[in-house]
Amino acid sequence: MADRPGTDGGCAPAARSGVPGARERATAAARSVAEAVRRLVPASGLGTAVPALGLGTVLLAGGCMAGTGERADPALARSLPVIAPVLPGASAVPVPPAAAAGAGRRAREKGRGWPAPLPGMPGAAEPLSLVVPRAGVNAPITWTGSTSEGVLEAPPLWQADLAGWDRTGPMPGEPGPAVIVGHLDTRTGPAVFARLPRLVRGDTVAVIRRDGSVVVFRVTATERAPKTDFPVSRVYRARPYPTIRLVTCGGRYDPARHSYEENLIVYGDFAAWYRLADFPG
Repeated sequence: MADRPGTDGGCAPAARSGVPGARERATAAARSVAEAVRRLVPASGLGTAVPALGLGTVLLAGGCMAGTGERADPALARSLPVIAPVLPGASAVPVPPAAAAGAGRRAREKGRGWPAPLPGMPGAAEPLSLVVPRAGVNAPITWTGSTSEGVLEAPPLWQADLAGWDRTGPMPGEPGPAVIVGHLDTRTGPAVFARLPRLVRGDTVAVIRRDGSVVVFRVTATERAPKTDFPVSRVYRARPYPTIRLVTCGGRYDPARHSYEENLIVYGDFAAWYRLADFPG
């Protein structure tokens, strides 16, 4: 992605207003996602403010960045197939036969493939790293949240290689939408989600977790939405199974406002989960 001289990070926020989303991960101190969404205010003055889902530059208050993870082992990242697994009985996203066959052949030639999956659903565990093979992403996951003004914060610009998990929602692997945000670019060049627009249906999105598991999601759709009309009801829609949403900036860049006009959202459904130790390397 081309550099954007003079930007404040290339990712101005969109408003997370209007419709309540999925329930917040249940903890003794947590509030519901619906309550959090109702508090959020629409974006105004995109060039001067950092409204919700805008991937801005504000740091988390109260030391919430303590949840920063780590990159996945490069051997693991290389071993993950581009195409997500399709398990018997799963409501799989259709993958063109030629693409599936080609991916399977290349995986066998490189000694890659999916190991035996674990049974059941993953449940809660702290996310450490995000791997998206087609987009070349191998990023540490840090915790993000919302300010009192309803701003969903992204990782700081000087750490633009981080992906930020919205800790007010489910962990990746819990039922419901786990939302992960990241910058598209900065003043100096591409950031963690620079190649996210390359993703297509059926692609792999993997989250490595502290419990030694790898939760894999299958891309079901991508969407570009104006920042003035962010699709809250779709992004935060409650599901009885794990889902994931990757959010960054997109569309035309407005140099006067130092902001992109759209958000790019990647939607994914749970595909399978594995023991980290069962992958090569």
